[in-house]
Amino acid sequence: MKFFKYLTLLLLFSGVFVSAQSFRFKTTSLSILEKDHYGKWKKWTKPKPTEVIVTLDYDKNKIVIYSSDIQYYRIVEYLGKEISETDEVNSYLCTNVEGIAVKISFFVRKDQHNKTQLYVYHKDFSFCYDIEEITD
Repeated sequence: MKFFKYLTLLLLFSGVFVSAQSFRFKTTSLSILEKDHYGKWKKWTKPKPTEVIVTLDYDKNKIVIYSSDIQYYRIVEYLGKEISETDEVNSYLCTNVEGIAVKISFFVRKDQHNKTQLYVYHKDFSFCYDIEEITD
């Protein structure tokens, strides 16, 4: 009987630690990639310093970028983690507030001292933020 009591307590506490999965990041720079009027991709812009907060909330299935125009994305599908010799990538298929499909990826650049980047891929343009996790 004691065994079941302890097992129940263990399961209850383990559920508490697993449930709240939310991450906060601070951006340090932003680069933009756009298509020209012929539909060809231009080059990435030079990184410009920027400081905005980004949240990744698994419980609410959302990613929010608190730039001057707040970018709200609802996570539709969690894509598998991709691991290579140089990168670890977590990607998500999302929709923005207008219902437009957007892919968002978090990169860890192993060959660049674990530099972390956030990519937001739209049809005709993309953003790349250098980010740092905020730990409380």
